[in-house]
Amino acid sequence: MSTISQMINKNRFLALFLMLFISIFVALFIWLKIGIKIESLNFSQFKISQLYIKLDNKITLRVKNIDILPLTNEKNNTKPSLELLHYLSWIDMLFETIELTNITNDGYKSYFIYADNKFNLNNKDLYINANFARQNHNLNVAVNEIKLKDFNTTINGYLELNFYNDRHKFSGKFNSYELSGNLGLNIENDILTYELSDVSASTIEQFMNALANITGLDNEIKNWIYGYIKAKDYRVEILRGKFDLNSNDPLISKLYGKATAVSPVVKFHPNLPAATASSVDVIFENSGLKFDIKDPKYQGSSAIINLSINELINKPNLILDIYTKTLYSNDINNILKAYNINIPITQNSGNMNAKLRLIIDLSNIIVQANGEFILDGDIDISGAKFNTNHAKIILKNDKLTIENSHVKNSIFDANFSAFIDANTQQAWFDTKFNSIAIPNLLDIKNLDDNITLEFSTAPKINSKTLGYELNITNPITLNIPSIEPLKPYSTLINDLNITKAAINITTNNFIDINARVNDAKFNIPMLAKKDGNYTDDNFTINVSNIINVKSDSGIVEASIINDEVNIFLNSAKITINSNAAKGDFDKNLNFIANDTILNIADVNKSVLFDHFSGNKTSDTIKFDGEFDGGYISITEGKGILKIKGNGISATAVNDILDLNTFSEGVFGLKVMGKNSKNFKADLELKDTYLKDYKIYNQLLAFLDSIPSLLIFKVPDFNNKGFSVKDGIIRIGRIDDNLTIHAIDIEGATADIIGNGTINLATNLIDITLELKLLKDASSIIDKIPLVNHILLGKDKSISTIIKISGTIDEPIIKTQVVTDVLKTPFSIIKNTLTLPFVIFE
Repeated sequence: MSTISQMINKNRFLALFLMLFISIFVALFIWLKIGIKIESLNFSQFKISQLYIKLDNKITLRVKNIDILPLTNEKNNTKPSLELLHYLSWIDMLFETIELTNITNDGYKSYFIYADNKFNLNNKDLYINANFARQNHNLNVAVNEIKLKDFNTTINGYLELNFYNDRHKFSGKFNSYELSGNLGLNIENDILTYELSDVSASTIEQFMNALANITGLDNEIKNWIYGYIKAKDYRVEILRGKFDLNSNDPLISKLYGKATAVSPVVKFHPNLPAATASSVDVIFENSGLKFDIKDPKYQGSSAIINLSINELINKPNLILDIYTKTLYSNDINNILKAYNINIPITQNSGNMNAKLRLIIDLSNIIVQANGEFILDGDIDISGAKFNTNHAKIILKNDKLTIENSHVKNSIFDANFSAFIDANTQQAWFDTKFNSIAIPNLLDIKNLDDNITLEFSTAPKINSKTLGYELNITNPITLNIPSIEPLKPYSTLINDLNITKAAINITTNNFIDINARVNDAKFNIPMLAKKDGNYTDDNFTINVSNIINVKSDSGIVEASIINDEVNIFLNSAKITINSNAAKGDFDKNLNFIANDTILNIADVNKSVLFDHFSGNKTSDTIKFDGEFDGGYISITEGKGILKIKGNGISATAVNDILDLNTFSEGVFGLKVMGKNSKNFKADLELKDTYLKDYKIYNQLLAFLDSIPSLLIFKVPDFNNKGFSVKDGIIRIGRIDDNLTIHAIDIEGATADIIGNGTINLATNLIDITLELKLLKDASSIIDKIPLVNHILLGKDKSISTIIKISGTIDEPIIKTQVVTDVLKTPFSIIKNTLTLPFVIFE
């Protein structure tokens, strides 16, 4: 009984519960059918006002205001977004109408309306306009428009939601900034697979800027996709990838894309000019970008350029390979310089095979550079120009090695190896100079030298062996602190006996040169001061089209114009050899001197000229000199000799005529001929002495030996020689035969007339002289015995004829008898002297 009672009591409670539930459900159903209006509801995460809900066949829901409160600890996860897709099936099944007209979320307004299977959603990030259609387990959505506002993207197409196996797919089109194309999406097992195809655009600038802003894409990577590479037209053949909606992982390793940029310009660095190409194919694969650049040209030169970006997610790095046969010019150096690698080498002409690889860590822009350059032709190392028939240059980051190279220019020929540190901007050259040749200055063979180059600021070259310092700036300066290392290799330095000097050279181009020679010590045998030694001076040298040399002392100046040398001397003493002055000279020499002594060393004769000038060519020498009231002009060349002078000393006359005949006095001289051994000459004498000692002494002895001739030993015959007031001698020379055509000398008390010959090779002489006393013979006639060698003239003068033969060293002197005297045509001599010396007219 009790058991039955207990069962009844339990069923009674169950029945009461069922009745209560049914009553509440019926009441709620009746309430929904009638419609429920609620003014406001407050929940922890949102507030609702003016809520209306009614049930007909399906639910009608209207809410005027919904305020969504900020969520705490909100996670950035796409899983809730995926779950929203499942809610779409309930909307279609349960609701007739949904109107949420004013939704406020974090200050932003939005709305959501569903009616008549039409779906509209609009918030700050998203706008959706779509139509729903139920088909079994599938919900088909015709997407009229979806706008991703932050990404300026519009999508339309067809979405098929399969809630039975959770497989969803979308097929449609999209527009995003400048891009448009096809879009395909698939969702399965929380994995979104997407594919873009047939995408085209004239530019992708705004798209890439927005993508980088939204995704946090590294700016350097973004620039290599767009920025450093820009094109006239872009085409994306395909972009396919996957996204894990559960973990929010973009699965970059699964991303594949292929695109083409038409007529691109490619900048390897913001500070570099752009390269051009016909097109660039870009492939995204294995988390990297590969750029296949077609027909690339850089600064007008062809090259093969390969570009790739690897490890985009973890440690992005860019690899740039350049292969070219164009010259190693500043264009290549500027690429390296943009990444702080400074190489002081350029190539101006010749051939080159080059390969250069740059590896750039895009996270911190650290650059590795590797390259090999094999070249020949004209190169420039820090401004110094050379020619090479072979040079191999190896680049490793900021270090450069030059192996087994050969260079030469107009000055030197050398083999060398070098190491260049672009970081410290220093270089070391292990050099073997095959030759260093500067005409008339240096001649070096087989010299080993260690040369350093610093190019951090103004490039500077130092030679360990030769001791010079070369600053390759603008202007270029060459400092030679001492000529001592150069002396073993310089004939000029040794010929001039230069024992010490410092040289500073300034130039912009090694063509126009300014130089200073300081503290020069020398001993030049042919050059001295007029009153002492000339052993030290400073010099200024200017070289352009004209070479000018000027001493600080003013003693010497010189200029060279093409093949012409001009020399200017002041208060100097020049010592030369008479034959050397006639020697060959490969330039035209012009000379001007003031207050200068000309010393002929081989004849030990010196003349102080107030002024002289002249010139010497390869076959002619001209000289014009003024001295102590006199002058002399000399022209000598091939087949011609001309000399004219006045006020000439006896010493000069003896030297010119190769005689030893005169002492003191002044002379006038006219010479005309072919050379110094073939000429005719007129010599005018005044106040001089005939002094050929052996002949003269022999003549005096002869007069003493014959009593009848003692009368002719007049005062004109004295210890100095025969005294001459005035006179003229006309001579001629052919080889060694000297002909005295005429002698007419006037003394104070006697005259001498004569002619003859001298063989200068054998010293044989044959001279006939008439000694004539210019007195009235009546005063002395009684004192003279009548002999056959005394001749009485019509003018009451007396004379005798003397014959000189033998040799100059052993002359033989005789008198001639009257009958022989009558045969002597001295009138012809007089007539000869009256003829004009036509060669001087």
